This record gives sequence, C-alpha cells and structure tokens, in this order.
Amino acid sequence: MNTGRSRTADFLKGVALITMVQLVLVEYFSQTSILNGLLGKISLFIGGPPAAPMFLAIMGYYIAHQGHSFRYNIIRGVKLIFLGILLNAVRNAYTLFEVFNGSSQADVWHIIFGTDILILAGISLIAMAVLIKILRGHVLAYLGLIVIFLLLQYVIPPVEKWMPDSVIIPFFYGKYANAQFPFIPWFAYVLAGYTFYLFKRFFVADQFKHNNTIKIILASLSGILLVLTLPFGFGVSVHHSLFYHHGILFFSFCVNYLFWWLLSAHAIVERVNNNLTGYLEFIGKNVTAFYVIFMILAGNLAAFYQKRLDYLLLFIGFVVLLAATSILVWFWHRAKNRTA
Repeated sequence: MNTGRSRTADFLKGVALITMVQLVLVEYFSQTSILNGLLGKISLFIGGPPAAPMFLAIMGYYIAHQGHSFRYNIIRGVKLIFLGILLNAVRNAYTLFEVFNGSSQADVWHIIFGTDILILAGISLIAMAVLIKILRGHVLAYLGLIVIFLLLQYVIPPVEKWMPDSVIIPFFYGKYANAQFPFIPWFAYVLAGYTFYLFKRFFVADQFKHNNTIKIILASLSGILLVLTLPFGFGVSVHHSLFYHHGILFFSFCVNYLFWWLLSAHAIVERVNNNLTGYLEFIGKNVTAFYVIFMILAGNLAAFYQKRLDYLLLFIGFVVLLAATSILVWFWHRAKNRTA
C-alpha cells in the first residue's frame, strides 16, 4: 500500500474546490439575470470540467496508487454513501424544518436522497473494489470498460419516463431533471483515473516521465486541441441536462482538458511554492472536509438569500464563505491531528 501524498494532486483538488465554490455561489445565490447572462455561463463552465471530472479522476488514480484491500474500499465506499445522505439532510436543515412545521411542501425523500457527488464517490469506490478483483491490472480491459460504460446510456431505455418519482434510480442512471452525478456516465472518470495510473506505471518509461521536452510537446498539443474544442465543451457545460448526463464526446473533451491541466499544474507546482499554492494544497489535502463544511454553510444560507445577490454581494459572499470554510477546515484539521 502506497500512502505518499502528491503536491500536484493536492493542488489540483484545491483549485477544483475553488471552482466549485464560485459555481455554488452563482447557482444558489445570484439573481436570475446574472445566472442566465454571460457571467453565469462562464461560472457554469469554470465549475464544470475543472471540478467534478477532476475530483473523480484523481480518486480513480489514488485507488490504484494506494492499493487498499477489497474490504477497506467497500467499507470506505459505504461510509461515503452515508456521509452523502447525511450531508443532504444537514445542508437542507432549514428546509426540512419548514417541511416538518408545515410551512413548506418540499419532498423530504428527494431532499435526503439527492444525488450528491459524495454518494457517487461511495458507489464508485465499491464498484472499483469489485472490478479490481475481477480485472486485476489489465489496462486494455479497463479501457474497453470505459467505452462500454459511456455507450450504456445510448442503449438503456429512459427510465425517468417510467419511474419519474424514483428516489434510488437517479443515483445510478436516468436523465432526471434535478439529478446530478448519476453513476452512468460519471463513473467513467474514476475508471479513467485508475487506467491512467496503470498505463503510467506499466507502459511509460522513467526517462519519458522525467523528460520535460516531451511534457511540453504533449501539453502544447493537448492545449491546441483544447482550444479547438472549447466551443463544444463550453456549450455542453452551460446546459444542466447536457452536462450531468453527457456522452462520449464531452467525456473526451474533459479527459483532454484534465491531461492538459495535469501537465500544467505539475509544472506550476515544481516552480512555485508560496502561500497561495500552500493554501490550495492544504484545502486539497482536506477535500472531503472542505466540501462537507462548505455545502452545509451554503445550503442553509441559500434558504434566506437564494437568487437575491447582485455582482458585489456575490463577490463578498464568495470571500466570506471561502474564508469561513477554510477556517473551519483548519480547526478540523488540527483537531484530527491531535486525536491521531
């Protein structure tokens, strides 16, 4: 088992958290005119490919890198599922209070069992534990599985039309209006991260890994492709249904973006080590705690300020929520280390 940390991975997760924060602020709190305008669309894009696909791909990479046991991965996956369900309840605490005192008609079950990325992470971890038992380290098998997995949504019937009120099915599949991060297609990013680790370990020579010229060439080619496909990627990212239930083309766009950003971030981390990179690496290292604390704060505040903030108040809200979350994560991190 390998438990070594990577500055690049923590940096990537930290940046992804910042993109997630700004997206939640705009989606939850901004006035409708802002959300539907250019700033809203840019926010959706920034909080799209750089966020969830990055989290999931890094997760897949570290499942391979750390090499935990089948039992560990299963238990960890179940814990993440329950944490996601608990987070749904806590971040909607005020709304649930209104439901129970009769002032709101919101659906309690759909609130508690909403499709959160933590639940997806838990299901994905369990699925990977099973696949590792079956496929072992066969890279081609994982590559084939990614393609098959992405094509599944083109052959599975539209279950949302048959069971529109289902609570559990949206975790796995279906273009439900309010469903985010169903297992199909998002598990493909976990598979991609896992496969990338296997490919790098078994097929890429050490001299290739440390050859900066090759890295620059690859980053340049990937960057050119990213620029050429950016209109397509932007168009998908700004439409809720297309983004959360995308197909193989947008997946390919995201994978190319992740590859380019990985090489770029690695170059940044190698050359820069200051307070900003240190902060990003710190929150990236504590990604789950940061996500949970931030969503609890943002989710409950949204009950009071939803769709009300203008540009200035959005900026202030971003600074205040980011600072509050970071401080609470720092206290949590210190308490955790004291009890370790």
